[in-house]
Amino acid sequence: MEATNHLKASLVAAIALANTFGSAWRHGRRSPEPTVTAVQDVLRLTTRQAVGVEVEAYAPGGRRLYDALSCLPAGDVDAAVEVVNALLRSTKAAPQLTRHEDAPWHLHFGDPGVATGWIAEFATATAMLLGSGDVHRLRRCEAARCEDLFLDATRNRSQRFCSTACQNRTKVAAHRARST
Repeated sequence: MEATNHLKASLVAAIALANTFGSAWRHGRRSPEPTVTAVQDVLRLTTRQAVGVEVEAYAPGGRRLYDALSCLPAGDVDAAVEVVNALLRSTKAAPQLTRHEDAPWHLHFGDPGVATGWIAEFATATAMLLGSGDVHRLRRCEAARCEDLFLDATRNRSQRFCSTACQNRTKVAAHRARST
């Protein structure tokens, strides 16, 4: 079964939410405190609708997703599964199919405006990754002072950095080290 676009978007959003709440360093700088705008940007990855956000409601789920996903670069799928299963149980959100305007049917958990529903959706997308053959595609950025996680989308599975900015910082640092 090929993942739907909505499931893929939910997984990307799960990783973004995890990085928002779990990463101490991002792109060479200390991570800022999560804001309403940051969480809304994450939710916008899966929906075009404006969603009211209380940052504190997303924080525990975001941190737990980061804890789970952080196990994967080391190959500890079992530890990630334990965290995701506990997160899924804690949400107690009931899945249901929903559709917006002309969009296809897709899975939502409870009211999509409520943090618990979003966390359940992101935990489910993470669970689907954990149960797939693509679990090894989840990586941690190799740049200094960046703890972000990302999905390696390259065909040859060689992506090392979460962004072009981190890749460029690393290349410049290596060049400077060779020049001295």
